[in-house]
Formats: sequence, C-alpha cells, structure tokens
Amino acid sequence: MAPLSLIRLTTEYSIEEDRLCLRGEDETGRKIVIWLTARMLRVLTPRLTAWLERQTANQPLADVRQTMAQEAAVAGHAAQPPVTAALDGNAFLARSIDIVTADDAMRLVFKADDGAAETTETTRAAEIPFLAAELRQWLAIVMAASDTAGWPADIWPDWMREARRPAQAAPRLNLH
Repeated sequence: MAPLSLIRLTTEYSIEEDRLCLRGEDETGRKIVIWLTARMLRVLTPRLTAWLERQTANQPLADVRQTMAQEAAVAGHAAQPPVTAALDGNAFLARSIDIVTADDAMRLVFKADDGAAETTETTRAAEIPFLAAELRQWLAIVMAASDTAGWPADIWPDWMREARRPAQAAPRLNLH
C-alpha cells in the first residue's frame, strides 16, 4: 500500500511515551499517528537542517540569513486547529525515514518497517511534503517539543537557537 500523503500535521510531546506524537491527516480526512523517538530525532534533525543550510551556502553571512529565514517562517506560521487522531487507531513507531529532496522541496516518508503484514485497513507508512518555509515551521515546533521533553539541545544549529530567542521586553518603569 502506498504511504498516506499528509496535508496537515500536529506535533506534540507525549510525557507518557517520552516520544513525539505526530498526528497527520490526508486530503480525504484519513488520520494517522506516528511516534518519533529522541534517538530517531537525533539522526533526522541534522539532515533536515543541513538541507536548509545548503540554500544559503557560499553566501555572505549565511548564519544570519538562516536566522532571518527561520524567524520569518515562524512569524508567518498561521495557527490551525490540531489534527485529532485516536492513539489506538492507525498508529506506528517510525523505525525508518526516507528523505527525498529537490532544490526547493523535500518529502519525508515515515515507515514502520516492523515486518508486520500490511492490511488494507492499516497504513504502515506516511509521507509529508515540505517547502523550505514549512520545514522551518515544523522544525521550530519540534524544537519546542524537544525542549519540553528535556532532550539534549545539541542537535539544533546555532541559527535555530538564535531565532527562537524571545524578543527583549520593554524596560519596566517603576512609578512611585
């Protein structure tokens, strides 16, 4: 069976599972839950950020450009209602992820690869297409979830950490 092609995605940290929970939905409304471990995230994240970094390679102030692009992507992220998929329904642990890239887009294919026989009722793989700005938005969400989990932050490049710094608050005036 072909992977479920997702058009919406909700990503959050599950304390009970100590994993990221990706709830996705395709254009027909079919839903799926993908579990992503910290170990898998440590392998995946450097590959995704390296793809983004190649877009500004050999340009002056590449890190500054990356930080600005990250800030712009996050600022342009419009809130949507979350995908609500049942955890006991069509769900799997991502054991492998294929990364298919082009110059301006990428596709992640999450696979169960657990040797279980596939049925017509259960999807064991899902793909998520990303443009660069969408990938930046999703990575910001994943980074925040990773922070919530207390997972090591050394997988995130400096330009992403710089982009998430909160803006300086206005100085507080004390009136007497």
